Amino acid sequence: MFDRPVEPDPRPAAPPSRNPNRIRDGHRREYAASQGRGSTSFTERCERALTDIGVHGAVSFRDLAEARFGGHPYTTRRAVDGWIRDGLVAETRATGPKGKPFKVLSLTRSGVARARKLAARRGLDPAQQIRFTRLRPAEAAHDTAVYRACRRDRQRLLEQGATVKRTRLGAELKGTVARGSESARRKDGDRAADAERRRIAHELGLPLDDEGRVLYPDAQIEYEDADGRTGRVNIEAVSGNYREPAVRAKAAAGFRLHASGPAAAGLLRSLGLGQGDDGSWLGGPTDRDSASVEL
Repeated sequence: MFDRPVEPDPRPAAPPSRNPNRIRDGHRREYAASQGRGSTSFTERCERALTDIGVHGAVSFRDLAEARFGGHPYTTRRAVDGWIRDGLVAETRATGPKGKPFKVLSLTRSGVARARKLAARRGLDPAQQIRFTRLRPAEAAHDTAVYRACRRDRQRLLEQGATVKRTRLGAELKGTVARGSESARRKDGDRAADAERRRIAHELGLPLDDEGRVLYPDAQIEYEDADGRTGRVNIEAVSGNYREPAVRAKAAAGFRLHASGPAAAGLLRSLGLGQGDDGSWLGGPTDRDSASVEL
């Protein structure tokens, strides 16, 4: 009975997936069983993921699964459900540029307090901003694309032996410049305000365009390299509705441009910007559509 030949399976083969970025299958038990010794624990993954949401304000469910949970939806669902049950995270449904729905995660006020403690424990700069923000559905696709862009550049820096210390979003950078400039205006007038604006921009590593306007990135990563030197990376998540002059100016200023979707990639190609080997334009590959239907 044991030497009977194995008969072929009569069922037709499943068609190949048409989604190249398909999230992994498998129950969380299978995922847990596949982790060997020395792997990142579920608790540590949750702490890193919650910090990510706090730093960036809005992260899509799928991006978080890929970045912090090995692409496994059930493990990510377990974490998210636990955060929601504990009152730390809110899950919202948003709509992408093509009308497809996707899930976005943001922190509650209790979640902000928790994320601040985790950020300090992970060695981030004490000045790292983690604030409660109200999700704006119309901007969710772009906001989550910024997280993906930063993730690529953080990975590049880590591979070079650097340590990421702080991430500033564009709103924080604009607020810092505006407050300093307005304070100088109240004390000494418009000329002093302009000088202070330029000074703060230089201090923050923000370039000026030909007309003297500050060029703000979507995010800025501060890091310390393997030799202990500090540096900054200005990051832009380019979408298909960007105007050519704005893209050209930020490219000329040395921003690392990440294409969010095929239309954005086409725009960057039309401007003659080369695609790098390390995950970004001018310095990644076309980003996947942030509104892909999630499993």
